[in-house]
Amino acid sequence: MNQTVRTIFYPSLIVLFASCAALVSCEKDTTDPVDVYAYYPLRVGYYQVFEVNEEVYSTGQTAPVVKKWQERDEVEKVISDSAGVITYLISRSARNSTADYWQKTKEYTVQKYPDKLLTSIDNQTIFSLVFPVDTRTKWNGNMYNDLDKEEYYYEDVNQPIKIGDRSFNQSLTVIERNDTSIINKYKGVKIYGNGVGLLSDEQTDFEFCQNEECIGSGQVESGTHKTRKIIDFGDRQ
Repeated sequence: MNQTVRTIFYPSLIVLFASCAALVSCEKDTTDPVDVYAYYPLRVGYYQVFEVNEEVYSTGQTAPVVKKWQERDEVEKVISDSAGVITYLISRSARNSTADYWQKTKEYTVQKYPDKLLTSIDNQTIFSLVFPVDTRTKWNGNMYNDLDKEEYYYEDVNQPIKIGDRSFNQSLTVIERNDTSIINKYKGVKIYGNGVGLLSDEQTDFEFCQNEECIGSGQVESGTHKTRKIIDFGDRQ
């Protein structure tokens, strides 16, 4: 009897294992690899246009002062030093509306390494991205400047997202700050699109009312809330 059971049982296991192996193999073959470096395209002539909205809250004011404008970032040129480090020079221009001409406001640089991406802007170098991308990875975004430590980490990796009226198949979210208490709120979130680059940037710096009548209510006493959202991108003709 034991011999008969073995004869029937083992072939069944072989068929089962073969089916599972075939299933796993098929799943791997149909999964498209993601180029994480494409979350920050760097090529001469590539540009992005953003809608910028800034709200400034001041003590004693019942409503914030709201400012709106557009910004355009374009990769101008590539610089390589003797050590082989490649630096991308990016120019930023601004205008109040589509009816106005672009006016150059600043330049900044991006350095791309196999394991990281550094952005130097306004005399500060920010450790923007770390490679490979992993939600378990945390790093100090201010490692290369003299500011206080800020723990960056990834969230929502390779997820679809909609920004305005545009949809993107793969996005990468970086949490740069997430410090909220009864008296303040400091939050920074950047979202990148694969093959596109920065999709949105939201920065919040709020000081809440601390009087006995309003503490804990979330009433903003002072601070800023600034957002940048992509509205166009492509290569200069």
